[in-house]
Amino acid sequence: MVNILFNRGCDICSPRKKSRSPKAVITPLKDVVEVTVKARVVTVKGPRGKLEKSFKHVAVDIRVVTMKGEKMVVIEMWFGNYKNKPVVRSVASAIQNMVDGVTKGHRCKMRAAFAHFPITLTVLNKGKTLEIRNFVGEKHVKKITMLPGCEVKETDNKHQIIIEGIDLDGVALTCATINQSLKVRHKDNRKFLDGIYVSEQGSIDK
Repeated sequence: MVNILFNRGCDICSPRKKSRSPKAVITPLKDVVEVTVKARVVTVKGPRGKLEKSFKHVAVDIRVVTMKGEKMVVIEMWFGNYKNKPVVRSVASAIQNMVDGVTKGHRCKMRAAFAHFPITLTVLNKGKTLEIRNFVGEKHVKKITMLPGCEVKETDNKHQIIIEGIDLDGVALTCATINQSLKVRHKDNRKFLDGIYVSEQGSIDK
């Protein structure tokens, strides 16, 4: 859970106008999750694996604190204006997605849609490669390699696949790669709907 707080800033630097610094607090962290921060590089370890992400491009303070026996991640910005204050929530959401990934995992279901030519989906290389055949009757076989940390699985429905991983960005980019590999030019997108689309998104462990 991400909470946004506002603190009164220092009046020495701006005596006429008080500055409000936004602070985001992720509470609470589970006991099975270990979060470390060094030079704005956040590392999250959990039952499903380890994730690391750099926030050096963002001018915020990130630290792990313990209050009333619970560990929390605090993201704070000093003297931010209305343009860069929303970055605090973006950083907090990214860290929360990392925590969710190493504990519950991320899953997306994709479904093939076609009007006439049935799309054939085949999973190869132990879930690392996806083959797409017979798209609008093409003889060309499209091969898509999953991003590191992602895996594709078949389901009981032959026109549906599942993309799983602990990194939400990797899972989302893999789904986008699959979807964009079946784009057809010079067609009306409102009428021509053949392709593979995300039908459901959630976590592996409900």
